[in-house]
Amino acid sequence: SILQTDTDFLGLLYEAFIRYGYDNNSLGIVFTPRHITKFCAELIDVNASDKVIDIACGSGGFLVASFDKMLSTHTEMGIPFNVIREALYGFDTNPTVWALAALNMFFRGDGKSHIENASCFETNSVNSIKDRFTKALLNPPFSQEEEPERDFIDVAMKSLQTLGLMAVVVKSGIFADDDNALWRGTFLKEHTLLGMISLPGDLFYPTAVDTTIMIAKAKRPQEVTDKVFMAKIWNDGYKKLKGKRVETAGSQLDEVLQEFRKFQKGEATSSKLVTVISAEEVLKEGAEFCPEQYLPQPEFPEEEQERYREDIVKSILRTTVSIDDIADEVLTDFPQLSGLPELPYGESDVIEKFFYVKGGKSSGEGNYNDGSCPYVSSGDPLNSIIRLVGDVAGEVFEQGAITVTCFGRASVQPWRFMARGNGGSAVRVLIPKYKMSFSELVWFAAQINMQRWRFFYGRMAILKRLKRIKLVAPEKQLVDGDKSIAEKVAELSQKVNDILDE
Repeated sequence: SILQTDTDFLGLLYEAFIRYGYDNNSLGIVFTPRHITKFCAELIDVNASDKVIDIACGSGGFLVASFDKMLSTHTEMGIPFNVIREALYGFDTNPTVWALAALNMFFRGDGKSHIENASCFETNSVNSIKDRFTKALLNPPFSQEEEPERDFIDVAMKSLQTLGLMAVVVKSGIFADDDNALWRGTFLKEHTLLGMISLPGDLFYPTAVDTTIMIAKAKRPQEVTDKVFMAKIWNDGYKKLKGKRVETAGSQLDEVLQEFRKFQKGEATSSKLVTVISAEEVLKEGAEFCPEQYLPQPEFPEEEQERYREDIVKSILRTTVSIDDIADEVLTDFPQLSGLPELPYGESDVIEKFFYVKGGKSSGEGNYNDGSCPYVSSGDPLNSIIRLVGDVAGEVFEQGAITVTCFGRASVQPWRFMARGNGGSAVRVLIPKYKMSFSELVWFAAQINMQRWRFFYGRMAILKRLKRIKLVAPEKQLVDGDKSIAEKVAELSQKVNDILDE
């Protein structure tokens, strides 16, 4: 209809004005991308018969997506337009954003939306919405100490009728951290977790936060015999380029949506982006809800695996020309593992099959004087080495090893080193249980780096998570080339010195 065409046009004009004509930070809001609000409305199948609420509606993105879906189904379902206009509710405490949300809905022909400039946590608000809705969508504010994300989720679930559905986009950390473990357990005693879908890390760029969509069914406790859908979307149809996200080919949103619909029907899923687990896994005490824990490792083409291995070696060489005097610390006969048993070639197992997993033993690097011992912390550049510090008895790993930062970055350290062992930037140290060549150490370190996608700020590579990682030993012995790593470093150092002396 002409009205619908005008509505869509005005809506797009409105969004362009808000996105580019306003400073979002001054409004205190982060927009949920339009294609993600539509995706969430599809996941929980919003239709004309629903009553929909967003208790932290911002500029109204989820309500708009729901309204559009309801309009597309109201004729075939025989539900009058006026009924739909009365079926959308929202809350927002920011008066400017609240006004914009109301205007947004008005532009789309919904002059009757019940969007309130109030807190969803007020007693009157909670009581007024309890058990009234069939669908809830939201993206609660991130990291507000006085109003944590879990509180928004709880209120949204209270607003739903029994078996009502919720889709929430929320920072991933609450589904992994110990602080929210008790809440996760309580949630499952009251409601059913249907699925978790991890989203690309730069979705809210320039805000740096990892997010996941949680899909849940209200007021029906989780049962051990249930299944839970787990997925990870790597490509949402956009990529980061020159300080903004631009459209790109290869969106996986539709693939995951179709797989979720199969899951809901009890049909087998077939996508490599998806796994289905037993609810028994999430019902364990302290269990995580993150797909990163449960999804199998994707297969990498051999040429890509080779690039990961090359990066390990290049990182060592870059470090030796960037940190003064570190080249002198390379162990001449690294690795010294001759007395150990033969590596079980071709075998696949968890990390502890092949390595002792230790923690670093050192405090923050600021507590040490300068010296000659490499100090490993949890940064990525230069093999995760900050600087050279004075040796402290009992804290030095004398034979070198593989180190893994809190963000899952593995590096081979061909020198004695000290590693941070306290606080959020703690480092894990992998000491081989078997005889390994330098090339074989690189092989294993590269495999860990291929699984860095499992870790992020809210889900760091702590000991219990690192131990779950599975590695595959090479099919046959990997023999080092004619030059050892010590010889390569010496040769590179000489070349650099020659250039500097010219």
